[in-house]
Amino acid sequence: MSVLCKVDGKEFKDEKSLHLALRGYGLNKEKYYHAYYPKKDLLTGETINFKTKEQYLNSDFNDKNNMKKWLKEQPIEKAQEYCKQLLIKRKESKNLIYSPTQVELRTIMSPSIIFYNKIFKDYYDVCSTVGLENKFIHPNSIGDNFQNKLSSKDTIYIDTREQSWLKFNNPFEIKTLSFGDYACSNDNCGCFIERKSLSDFISTLSVKNFDRFRNEIDKAQKNNSYLVVIVEEKLSSALSFQYLPHISKKIKATPEYIFHNVRSLIQEYSNLQFLFVDGRDEMKRAIESIFASKCFYSKVDLQLAYDLKFL
Repeated sequence: MSVLCKVDGKEFKDEKSLHLALRGYGLNKEKYYHAYYPKKDLLTGETINFKTKEQYLNSDFNDKNNMKKWLKEQPIEKAQEYCKQLLIKRKESKNLIYSPTQVELRTIMSPSIIFYNKIFKDYYDVCSTVGLENKFIHPNSIGDNFQNKLSSKDTIYIDTREQSWLKFNNPFEIKTLSFGDYACSNDNCGCFIERKSLSDFISTLSVKNFDRFRNEIDKAQKNNSYLVVIVEEKLSSALSFQYLPHISKKIKATPEYIFHNVRSLIQEYSNLQFLFVDGRDEMKRAIESIFASKCFYSKVDLQLAYDLKFL
């Protein structure tokens, strides 16, 4: 589709051609969009920072703190309408089928499900009104389903390839698993859990390994199995992994790229969840709670349950 240059009205065959031609006008993309598509932070009035065209044109704030402050200052009806429109725009621009999960919302410029539930009675009801399909139940329905303990008769299976395996209180057995790193002998509707350090997670979602990981999810789906990818790092830290001292500076992938892939997979597969927890002890506890919940884990947004301290 052809595009017009705002500088002189010249027509280009596509945006890539326009962006290449900007040098001839003494402009780069940032200067061009700032000059001809001015956008201001709704809270501060400052110019929106430019990273990409899509990010710039779809941003109303420079960071989430500004967004949260602005929303809290608005009448409830205005805050509700703004948040509802965010869902509608994302549904249309990304062709979403499912209601965005807690991981999805926390990794984009959007309020979390927790905030939605504060200003609306039910986030999932709002999603239904805009034509999104809900995978999960309201967090008020979680109750104590994650507080159960594994039976002493339940055995945790650890994959033979798992090199830094967790030590559980239950009996365990090293065996070859079809998927993931951990499974359990109890009836849990085919739950397999894949443990990731943050470095492993970044590597898995990078260009080199992404297709291989997608193939693993496909195989799990065909086998009627459910895959939970649990990362031993808080989501807030993972979103800024390039600044963490224990992450190699040689990694070229950006958080924006990695979490774009995460969001794509969450929308594509109904048998997949990502969960970010605060360290190995929390990971061990969360895995035991997920297995002890039997099949309940698949009805719940696990990151939301964790953030609310239900999990």
